[in-house]
Amino acid sequence: MPGNELQEAISFYDGLLQGEVLRRTHELLLQHTQATGVTYGGRSLYQVLRPRFLTPRQLEEHQRATLVVRRGIEAVYRHACRDESFRRELGVQDWEELLMRVDGESRMPTVVGRLDGFVGPDGVLRFMEYNPAPGGYLLMHLLGEAFTATPVLEAFSRRYDVTFPRTAPNIIDALKANHARMGRAGMPQLVLFGPAGPDDVDEEKLLQSYLLEQGVRFEHVTSEDEWTYRDGALYVRDFRVDVVTFISSVGFAGMLVGCGPEHPVTRALTDGAAYFMNGLFQLCVMNSKVLFAALSTPTNAHLFEPDVREALARHIPWTRVVRECTTSYGGKDVDLLSFVSAHRERFVLKPATGYGGMGVMLGWLADAEAWNATLKQALEEKWVVQERVLTDQESYPILGESGLHFAERYTDLNPYVWTDTRQEGYFVRVSPKPMMNLTQGGSLAPLAVVRER
Repeated sequence: MPGNELQEAISFYDGLLQGEVLRRTHELLLQHTQATGVTYGGRSLYQVLRPRFLTPRQLEEHQRATLVVRRGIEAVYRHACRDESFRRELGVQDWEELLMRVDGESRMPTVVGRLDGFVGPDGVLRFMEYNPAPGGYLLMHLLGEAFTATPVLEAFSRRYDVTFPRTAPNIIDALKANHARMGRAGMPQLVLFGPAGPDDVDEEKLLQSYLLEQGVRFEHVTSEDEWTYRDGALYVRDFRVDVVTFISSVGFAGMLVGCGPEHPVTRALTDGAAYFMNGLFQLCVMNSKVLFAALSTPTNAHLFEPDVREALARHIPWTRVVRECTTSYGGKDVDLLSFVSAHRERFVLKPATGYGGMGVMLGWLADAEAWNATLKQALEEKWVVQERVLTDQESYPILGESGLHFAERYTDLNPYVWTDTRQEGYFVRVSPKPMMNLTQGGSLAPLAVVRER
């Protein structure tokens, strides 16, 4: 389906939003999302009345790009495990070095990761960040189910075939696949460690409910003192543990502080008797925005196979660590600080380990004084500067107090990767602002692949 036909599908869908179809669609979406917990910090994440549409060809192109770029990320990580100076370049701290001895060389695939990006006016998906411990897949699953039950989608489906790529079921498939790699049959048993942070409470409840529905046994633990490692197996009380994970970054930090090298969890992970979901050391390396500087810097080109180098050039924006240096930009050598200062409209400044958009400065929305003050701060800390990824706003239908209206919205496109090698499902944020994070007030839309019947 060419681009103009996709626009025809959008126009046809929007034209169905009237009368009883509009009223019932909005009513059902509101009821379903509130009943199932599609919320963030207590507020509903439903706002727009149309999913984000892709054609089958676009889906295939984005899947291919995602998996090749993910290979590049894996190459950076493996090189970091071998090279201490490279780890320092990535910003790995002394306490994180200790984790490399625990599971840095583990070959257990990542259960789930997510690349976050925008589609440009040229149709190319460009990635700005990698999330090594993403949420959202349950929210997208439930939101897709909500849209599937609406009158507007029923009417739309008479003319178009509509598919919502799976998200939540993949977490179960990935856990089972890793369990089989350990030579164990059946379903793995999980421990969720730590308290939920204030922004994670809603999704924690969804996760626990979903695990129970799928027959996954788990325990929720907040103490470092309830573990034992005996007879080659890790236990919480009498509950055998295959997989350890954290509910939030609060829980992760608590585990790192409480579990020293002789702790049962640390010993079990080191011996391979259990594994930490997505890897302890891997989380530290891949959570840093400096990862994208490593993908973008020409001196690292030797780390990548030819097809990966080509994909990185196409799908990764120019990114550098903020420091006093000369670097390349557009085929020319430039003084990094003076160039970034003089051309703020081209760039974004990001803390290396920021979360939820905190601290991020968009140069095209900043004045010179604020930009240069942030640039000075970035020089004193660990920050990256990244070239702006252009994206067009799209018109979405919204039902407000005055009735149906169409509003321009930014949307991102964030593909999930399961067990490092399989891409299915997307996290899609919708926002009136170019800062897309849910912490900044954004909402969600499910992704639907459409083709005319």
